[in-house]
Amino acid sequence: MGKRVAVYADEHQENSDPMYNQAGVDALDNVRAVVASFGAPIAFRKLYGLLNAMEMHVEETPYSVEALQHLGKALEATARLYQIDQQKHTQLARALTTFLHTVAKP
Repeated sequence: MGKRVAVYADEHQENSDPMYNQAGVDALDNVRAVVASFGAPIAFRKLYGLLNAMEMHVEETPYSVEALQHLGKALEATARLYQIDQQKHTQLARALTTFLHTVAKP
């Protein structure tokens, strides 16, 4: 995956102090890889929308671990909607658990 770079308007930088969270974004890579293993992105666009929401949320600090937990549950529920097989669903659950554990650390 390509390196992600945060871009802020100058006025935004002056008025607040969000920090780009590369470690949090990187922690999501395993979840993204599991979702990619499901098949063509166009067929699973709802999953990718949730992944993008998770990335947008975690890429700036501070972020809410609670919100990420809810998005993770939505990702799992949506995978069930697509009737993902049990092995891939288990891989997704493990990747989400690892991600959430990683981003929950201060």
